[in-house]
Amino acid sequence: MLGTQRILATAHVLGAMLAEFARDVRGRSALAHVRCGAGVRIRGWKRIRAGRDCFIDHGAYLNPSIVAERRGRIVLGDRVEIGPACVIWGGGGVTIGDDVHLGAGVHVTSQWGHFPPNPAALERPLLVVDVAPVRIDACAIIYSGAIVAPGVHIGRNAIVAAGAVVLEDVAQGGFVAGVPARPVRRRGLRPAPSSVPDRSA
Repeated sequence: MLGTQRILATAHVLGAMLAEFARDVRGRSALAHVRCGAGVRIRGWKRIRAGRDCFIDHGAYLNPSIVAERRGRIVLGDRVEIGPACVIWGGGGVTIGDDVHLGAGVHVTSQWGHFPPNPAALERPLLVVDVAPVRIDACAIIYSGAIVAPGVHIGRNAIVAAGAVVLEDVAQGGFVAGVPARPVRRRGLRPAPSSVPDRSA
């Protein structure tokens, strides 16, 4: 009798593992068209959607986390470029529009952790994780090392300077820089039209 119970328990565990493997394979096949560099790590494949001609460069990490039983998501439009060593946390939902470019080491997060009120009263304070969606509209450029915080909306054709920490929305066509990021004048920083494709369409 004990041997039968062990066999049944083992079969149940193996069945669950095979089901999870099948879900993972289906999720991976849904992203088979995405070009990825070496060492890209993607968790929660089935909650990530990507359009045509997307590229994720080496060492990037994407995770549509589950936060407080809410299942996150990451949505990439067409021709999105995610630079090397970028990190995207999608617990609150991250939506990136067509033709967006993220430079190296950009960090986009839709979730953040904090201690509950009066943590000193708890024997072992637990980290509370909250979420807020992030949206990056089409043709935006986020340069290397920038951080985009939860709840931020970056408008179409906006530019975020390298190393900026974006805590508030960025207007369409805006240019922000600094910590925290603030609007600044472009002062002729646009490349010559002959050297870049037209991103206004």
